[in-house]
Amino acid sequence: MIGRSDKKFCNSVCRNNYNNAKRQETRNIVKDIDYILHRNRIILDELMTTYRRKRMRMDKLALTKLGFNFNYYTGTYLNTEGKTYHYVYDYAWMTFRTQEIMIVYVKNGLINS
Repeated sequence: MIGRSDKKFCNSVCRNNYNNAKRQETRNIVKDIDYILHRNRIILDELMTTYRRKRMRMDKLALTKLGFNFNYYTGTYLNTEGKTYHYVYDYAWMTFRTQEIMIVYVKNGLINS
């Protein structure tokens, strides 16, 4: 190779091809995760819209049958009672010992317990 002694690529085309391939791997992973997160949000939104509620309870198994994936969420919140809410964008859910789920619409990032 002609140029500096620490040169890594033969030219700009080689460098661009390498970096594009490297970014594509990340894009594929992010795309798959983003699909699951959006699907989870769509499921929660359809439930809340259908029943016209801002808070509701349902069986965890029923939510799973709709295609909801509990392993993917955008954040968590621990309330003053020590209960954990899992966020999916503007919705959150909390699991009870009875395998029941409480779904909450989250306005402005705040859960009204």
